[in-house]
Order: sequence, then C-alpha cells, then structure tokens
Amino acid sequence: MSKGFRYGIEFRYPMAEVHATLTDPRYWKVRLGELYSSADIEVGDGSISVSVAEDLDSSALPGLVSKLAPDRLGVERADRWGPLSGGRADGSVTGTAHGLPIRIEASLELAESAQSHAVLNVVGSAEVKIPVLGGQIEKLVKKMVEDLLHRDRDAVEEFLADQRDFDDSEQVD
Repeated sequence: MSKGFRYGIEFRYPMAEVHATLTDPRYWKVRLGELYSSADIEVGDGSISVSVAEDLDSSALPGLVSKLAPDRLGVERADRWGPLSGGRADGSVTGTAHGLPIRIEASLELAESAQSHAVLNVVGSAEVKIPVLGGQIEKLVKKMVEDLLHRDRDAVEEFLADQRDFDDSEQVD
C-alpha cells in the first residue's frame, strides 16, 4: 500500500525565472556537484530531463531503513520539466532504490502564486514493499521527499540570487 502526499512549496521568484533555472543545465551542474559528470541530461525546447544514480552508505539513512538496507544502497532520481505553457509548467520526479523495494513518484506543477511568485504543487506517492515495516518506512520516505524538494527550492533560489549578483556586478564595470 503506498502513501500519498500533496503540498505546495513557495518560491520568492517569478515563475518564468524559476522555470528557466529548472531547465538550465548550468543549474543542474551546480545542484548535482560531483554527480553531474555521471548524470544523463537531455535538453529540449524549454524542457529538460535529468537522471542521476548514486550509491549511498546505509549508515547515512534513517535508523529503521539502515537496518534493512545493504551496506551500499543504489538510488536513482529522475527529474523532468516540460516547457511553460498556459501559465504553468508540468514536471515529475521519480526515485527508486536498488537493494530495497522503494519507489517514489510525484507529479509537479509550477504555477504562479497570488503574489506573482512561483509555487510548486506536488502530488505523489511513496511505496515500500516490505511486510510489517513498509508503512513506517513510507512515512519516512514521504518526509525525505518533502525535505529534498525544499532543498531543491533553496538551491534554485540561491542560483537565481547568484545570477542576479553576477548580472549586477557586470553592469557596474
């Protein structure tokens, strides 16, 4: 049985700027750091698909999960963003683990809030196929996904702030 989730994440920037960042390979290079060299990135007309895989040391996972995971847990994440259309952009994020039967799927909608800022509307599910403990782990996974998407928002906002600082410094010269 999967656990569903739904929430919104507010940005301090307009939707067009947030979307431009999310579909910019330079942002992903900064966001992924060392993993960028192994990421699969496909850029389209106003769209992007980013897939990355890494091995995590199970000791870095929450206690309940680390007890069930192998020493190294392979995880994959895929982000997809379509072009802006009709005042919004649709996207998705999926995640899987190799070594544990975990799957995360979320539909994303980037829209404009009443304050003319971007809002990310998230609707998804976390599924862990482990008898007895699956439901408890699903709750942890849901929280991890929300935390991850908030960190993504923070990374987008930091990238945009750095871009504005860079643009301002160029105008001074």
